[in-house]
Amino acid sequence: MKRISVVFFALCLATGLAGSAHAGRHIHAVHVDNHSHLNGVDIDFEDGSIIFTDSEYGETVEITEEYELYVNDRLVELDENQQELVKEYYVLCDEIVEEAKEIGWEGAKIGVSGAKLGLKALGGLFKVIFTSYDSDDLERDMERAADKLEARAKVLERKARVIEDKAEDLEELADEMSTEIPEIGDLDWF
Repeated sequence: MKRISVVFFALCLATGLAGSAHAGRHIHAVHVDNHSHLNGVDIDFEDGSIIFTDSEYGETVEITEEYELYVNDRLVELDENQQELVKEYYVLCDEIVEEAKEIGWEGAKIGVSGAKLGLKALGGLFKVIFTSYDSDDLERDMERAADKLEARAKVLERKARVIEDKAEDLEELADEMSTEIPEIGDLDWF
């Protein structure tokens, strides 16, 4: 059975492929992981809605910011339990998007800081050559700067683990939705 890989979805977000959840950006995933397939599934964020489209079957699932569920452009009438599942799915997906955007920005900042550190090392070599600043001074300064950078990266790594846990929760919610909502269960790819 084809399944949307929420973990890969979160990784796309973390690397900046998704952009803003409400900016109308578009993800087209072509990755296959060990658990599920994303081939042919587009994930769009439009006007506060999350829209999944399977290009192979031409089927869509849309969850609006009012927690309405549309399958193939038809509003699905939900009971209270089903409505809560859809709401949880939307809210958790939105949280993942926001947290992944933060991680993406912080990762970019760390990358820029790493590049600056490389330039600082190069500048330090010139200081060693032309001043009383010696290689021990340079090594000490570089280690301090690298330690700060590494600490920032560790914080980022912890945040990424939180997103990964949330992505697994999201996948469990998708399974529950497939079980509890027949219109979702009838789809081979959600």
